[in-house]
Amino acid sequence: MPGLAGNRRQEIAVQAAIGVIASLLLFCGLTEKYLWQDEAATAILARNMLKFGRPLAYDGVNLVTIDSFAAEDKDTIGQRTRSAQAAVDYEIRRGDIKPDTAWKFQPWGQFVVAAAGLTVLGQTTLGARLPFALAALAAVIVLFRLVRRYCDSLAMAAMAALLLASNAFWILHARQCRYYSLSSLMLLLTMLAWARWQWEGRSPVWFVAAAWVWFQFDYGTVWPVCAVLLVAALIGRRRGFWQTVAAGMAFAAAVAPFVYYYQLWGRRSVQLKAWKERFHDNLFNMNEYTVPALLVLAAVALLVSRWKSLAPAERSLAAVSCAVVSAMTLWIPTVAPAAFLRYAIVVEPACALLAAWVLVRWCGSRARWVCMAVLILTPWFSMPLRAVNPPGAWAQRSVGLRWELPVLLSEVFDHRPDPNRSVVEWLRRNAAPADEILINYEDLPLEFYLPNPIRGGVAAFRAEDDSQAPPRFVILRHAVDFVHWPVFEREIARYQWAPVALQAPDVKCGNNPDPLGEQVDPAEAHDLYVARRIGP
Repeated sequence: MPGLAGNRRQEIAVQAAIGVIASLLLFCGLTEKYLWQDEAATAILARNMLKFGRPLAYDGVNLVTIDSFAAEDKDTIGQRTRSAQAAVDYEIRRGDIKPDTAWKFQPWGQFVVAAAGLTVLGQTTLGARLPFALAALAAVIVLFRLVRRYCDSLAMAAMAALLLASNAFWILHARQCRYYSLSSLMLLLTMLAWARWQWEGRSPVWFVAAAWVWFQFDYGTVWPVCAVLLVAALIGRRRGFWQTVAAGMAFAAAVAPFVYYYQLWGRRSVQLKAWKERFHDNLFNMNEYTVPALLVLAAVALLVSRWKSLAPAERSLAAVSCAVVSAMTLWIPTVAPAAFLRYAIVVEPACALLAAWVLVRWCGSRARWVCMAVLILTPWFSMPLRAVNPPGAWAQRSVGLRWELPVLLSEVFDHRPDPNRSVVEWLRRNAAPADEILINYEDLPLEFYLPNPIRGGVAAFRAEDDSQAPPRFVILRHAVDFVHWPVFEREIARYQWAPVALQAPDVKCGNNPDPLGEQVDPAEAHDLYVARRIGP
């Protein structure tokens, strides 16, 4: 028994060490940067949920929109920049919000979580982000337990958790006030409930319940993953055909009312590129930042060659993870408007599990740790696919140290210029609460942090509204090419402005965690145009 006790202590120590590493990366500098556009949308809708009982997009003063410029009707823009009601009616007709202005573009689960943080910690950056960072830490721990339990390998469990915690873009997304960490956590809990149902004879009710909760956070990713799990259950035939069918039907029935409320059957985002281009972009993202295609092919080869010798539960978990990665490769370009990494990064726990499984089962005890270090620190495993699927012009390229690692360390432990923090702090000192503020993009951070009426954004909301006092301040991001520039140019030309010397980098987005958000170094960017209106 002393040996068992020693092994147990070793396992606890390994979990604790990984937890410390993950905590440092998730919580250090969490409030250094202010919320950016997407995060602020979540926080505002959570605040409106606390105030109105549901996440209203319009609170009578300011409006939250989906920021899809491709969906904007340029021919009618002049009819809705002068009236708040005209703009709200347009968003309702387009199908982005309900007639009572309740949000339906994402499920409400993330707003509930954010609202809890705002209630406990106040309407602050920490209150908005902390619940999501805690969910990410829980995901690291659950991944360790899942692998340890069903693959019976402490090394594999530790490696999977370390791969997840060291993935720069997963950490950057998980620190956001957004559904990403919640979706990753629910992916793991759904897989855990599925494994307990399949291999321990537990009730499928827990699988259905976990998938239902996941749907409330992310009604996009849940479908391909649940389809993979249910098909795997049918193929495995461990719990019977009809029990598996009943579990699938129970899940469908449980989410049906929400599918109806969110009107998912008629939802189709305006696509920014052709499917083939989105597929190539998504394939590059997944190969480069989630799991290299080389390791996925190695996993397939291992499964084929060692199918009979592998433990059934481990074999099934590896096969499911491989299928999830393959399914997402096709799912994202099919249903998403663009191949943003945010859509793929939520399944990073399954990618980390798959990579750890391949390294442990293919490599020796020493070589596996060397390979893990290479995987974490370099893009070498990803480079073979670049020959047949070269990255687009937007993509960062590196052949030595991963370029995103310095970005992560700077984000967590250093100070990086943040346009939103600079602008908000300046306006707090210089703007009266009733002053109207015109801004062409990143309007939602101003709505979250300031009491002022905010005009503009991608929808150009009230940008030319003469029923109220003209804007006292204007903030323009010239780096942004996806707004109604003629509207803002007309409004700027109507008044005289005194530019303000404010060191705020003119970059498209603030704390954008996507690789696209790192195209311009904020330390080297020109300053935003910030000006005060001259005259009464």
